[in-house]
Amino acid sequence: MGSKERRKAKGVCRSKISVVTRPPAPGTRHPFTNCFVLGVDDTDSPRGLCTTFLATELILEFWDFDLIGYPRLVRLNPNIPWKTRGNGAISLTFGKGAGRPFRVGDLGDQKIVAYPRATFRRIGMEGILERADRTVLANSAHGEKRTNPAVFAGFRLPPERLYIHAVRRLVRPSEVISALSPGKGRIWDWRTHRGVRGIVGAAAAAAWRGRRRSFELIAYRDRRRWGTPRNLDFDSVLRMDRRFRSTFNNIDGPNRHIVIAPHSPCPVLFGIRAFWPEELEAAAGAVKAGEPVARWLLFSTNQGTDDHLKRMNVLGTRPFMSPIISGTVSSPPRTQRGGHVFFGLRDRTGELDCAAFEPTKEFRAVVRQLIPGDAVEAAGGVHSRPFTLNLEKLLVKRLAPAYVVKKPSCPSCGRMMRSAGRGAGFRCRRCGTRAGPNAALRQILARQILPGIYEVPKCARRHLSRPEGR
Repeated sequence: MGSKERRKAKGVCRSKISVVTRPPAPGTRHPFTNCFVLGVDDTDSPRGLCTTFLATELILEFWDFDLIGYPRLVRLNPNIPWKTRGNGAISLTFGKGAGRPFRVGDLGDQKIVAYPRATFRRIGMEGILERADRTVLANSAHGEKRTNPAVFAGFRLPPERLYIHAVRRLVRPSEVISALSPGKGRIWDWRTHRGVRGIVGAAAAAAWRGRRRSFELIAYRDRRRWGTPRNLDFDSVLRMDRRFRSTFNNIDGPNRHIVIAPHSPCPVLFGIRAFWPEELEAAAGAVKAGEPVARWLLFSTNQGTDDHLKRMNVLGTRPFMSPIISGTVSSPPRTQRGGHVFFGLRDRTGELDCAAFEPTKEFRAVVRQLIPGDAVEAAGGVHSRPFTLNLEKLLVKRLAPAYVVKKPSCPSCGRMMRSAGRGAGFRCRRCGTRAGPNAALRQILARQILPGIYEVPKCARRHLSRPEGR
């Protein structure tokens, strides 16, 4: 099927969708014209579709261009309350390829290759945004009120701060639109639908430089199977996890949870993450998926990088941030209804409640062993209501001594002495001998917890969290 036939088959009605477009300034010269970058976000919903699947559709739409570098999957701030699932956006670069091509995917009957760099080819922005936007709308949950699809297109990457802000805090669309305003040496264009919220992720994905990165191979289902139960073989995933050591977050053995498979009606069959891309195709082939893979694509991604975390103090912490706070345990852990465990953390600027919620499973047992005075570093996302730090990782730096206080024996008759009252010391009921408060005996207790890094189990781990043991 040709590009024109595909566009006709998709046939999207746009009469009920409002469009906001910001064109480049008239007369602006292109800084370079050998390639262009696309960024897309906010196209899926909890009831289906997937922004990463849209990357394969964009590759089909722009088959007359070469793919430059890996497709990019960029996870954004995991604390945003209105995010859909993993809060992921995508970015792709197209142009005329140069260098030795390498395989990055399969569309069933066609291999997808990418080139390491681009050579000169005169490209005009005219038509690029329109083609990308048409493809995005054809593969978006545009019937969902909370879905705000957005497309970014440009001949130059947006400022990197757009990514840094979008992965670490709450960003208003007006901030992004202001940063993308046309200026000297810039050429950007974008389009949003229903609302402008999607431009935050679309621009952030295009702005990601990939200074720290991992890779993910995502396998997709045949359209006829979308929404039906998946049937991945648990033991095959377990064997794959043990065999391919650069892969991570594949399976949670103690909780019998397959992490690589989503639990939503989206097109994804499974996704395998690794720090090196060379192992991923073989790792995917080792999984017994229970159905054929319709297509697959290999992404460069910021998953497993901890890019969302930032060191700060309690006073500077705000909702929707992901801080790393160093301090001491100020109150003993307490278990509340639902199995959630809370404790107080204090630094020189203030105090904050930390929480290990029920989905963190056995991680809560570690938190329950803390006592006041333990020196720790807590990392996680901040909730607004209640204002708590939802733990992702815990570094126990130094343990406070744990002991029990016992009453002393009488130095005169050897009988166990009794308390004489608060702060009054002890008194022997038999002979009347008195002793001061310092006569109490302290017995040091062995701690079950040891200094080191503890992280939540894989079934509760966020996409951005860097695995410590891999």
